[in-house]
Amino acid sequence: MRTLLRLCMVVALACAPAFAPSAASAAGGPRVLAVTTGNEAQDVADYALERLQMEARRWNFTLIEGTAEDVKQLGEYDVIMFLNTGGDFLDDDQQDAVETFVEQGGGLITTNTAIEAEPDWAWYHETLGATALPRAEAATEEPVEFNSGSQITEGLDDELKLTERWYYFEPAPAQPGSTVLATLTAGGGAVSWVNESLPVFYASPGGEGKTWGDRDFLQLIRQAIWWGAGNDAAMVQNSDDAAPSWPYTLTFVLFVVAVAGGGSIAVWRLDKAETEKETAEA
Repeated sequence: MRTLLRLCMVVALACAPAFAPSAASAAGGPRVLAVTTGNEAQDVADYALERLQMEARRWNFTLIEGTAEDVKQLGEYDVIMFLNTGGDFLDDDQQDAVETFVEQGGGLITTNTAIEAEPDWAWYHETLGATALPRAEAATEEPVEFNSGSQITEGLDDELKLTERWYYFEPAPAQPGSTVLATLTAGGGAVSWVNESLPVFYASPGGEGKTWGDRDFLQLIRQAIWWGAGNDAAMVQNSDDAAPSWPYTLTFVLFVVAVAGGGSIAVWRLDKAETEKETAEA
């Protein structure tokens, strides 16, 4: 019995290093500068950044929270993100830096109110390819449909429902300048699209905190980040944050068996000692 116990423990310890999750090769993952200046709801922006930081750890990209001042040093980034930005938050030099960055291949990811930001910046709005009409006064839940054929929408659920103050656009994004990725099921209004010539992405949702907690919306954003960084390979999950695979479970079972076996032997020895003591006293 003692030999069996030792064998179980040796097997468990020997298997653990081989079966334990190992980090995916994350070296060289996209570096993203996220700017939220001018947003309408700081609590929503903060929650969005929190969720995106979790996505970054899990999906092998780096998210740096920055301000307009950081836009002048875009050389160290692959993607810049205007997360619910608003108003005139960039000066002329910062606008020029963004233009140069994008035209040289850097990604620009924009969400929600970013479509209304910088109203006098002609390049920005021509690149986004649409003009937003005033948003609905009240948030409503609407189903969203994704168009296939893009790595940004790959694997997304066709039954996504989000509650937002929805934008409509006039002019709306259209080919040949834009490729629409998602539309409202009712009415077909554009929800998300990309520029066909430059790595520029826009998603109109994101004004409500609950949206940033939605698994499919976060997948849309992280796949857009990957696309914006110029990486057309499939995203690889960092296995440090992934669910354990079956070999890990097997190791755990062996460990439990070893512990249970050791406990059983200890109880058996205690019972045997007490029995021998009682026999001797009798």
